[in-house]
Amino acid sequence: MRGKKKEEGCNEEISLGNKLRALREERGLTLKEMGKISGLSFTYLSEIERGTVCPSVETIKDLAGFFKVPVSTLVNSQKTTSLPKKLQYIRKLKNLSQKELAGKAGVSPGLIAQLELGKVNASLKTVNKLADALKVSVCYLIMDQQEVDGIMAGISPALRDMLQDPKVQATIGSICTLDEDQLKLILNFVNMIKNPAFH
Repeated sequence: MRGKKKEEGCNEEISLGNKLRALREERGLTLKEMGKISGLSFTYLSEIERGTVCPSVETIKDLAGFFKVPVSTLVNSQKTTSLPKKLQYIRKLKNLSQKELAGKAGVSPGLIAQLELGKVNASLKTVNKLADALKVSVCYLIMDQQEVDGIMAGISPALRDMLQDPKVQATIGSICTLDEDQLKLILNFVNMIKNPAFH
């Protein structure tokens, strides 16, 4: 009997180390740069990312503070992830079939189906491929709804309602992947809308 080859990205949790790496890489920081800014040794940060050490609660709090995310972003297991819903929503928003997304991301359509059903967990490598294919940030895909709720607790009710809209969340996820020039263009456009008299 021929054994099925395990597809990359199946049944792996996104660990604290993987989340830390995703946050660091999304900000364009090397381990040395992050160590210098955060005050933690880059070798220690590397060990956390590889999962060879378990950092203290204080270190996790410091890292969450460094990245300006709730502690739960780093320590929640992927068992309660909102990835299946987000993946399906963004795929449909971009008018992609599961097969088309699989082709763009270099994975099988079966894996996309399993991920959207929540039957398997995605490795960080797979989430990176999906984020690239969908043109959204990795952090958008791996941040859970309760983490978003925690961030939004200090925001005005009107803005909070607007940010709960999946279309707005998808737009913000897309903005996170823009390069510096594209972001400046959008910021200039926002300023023009806010101050029409000066343009």
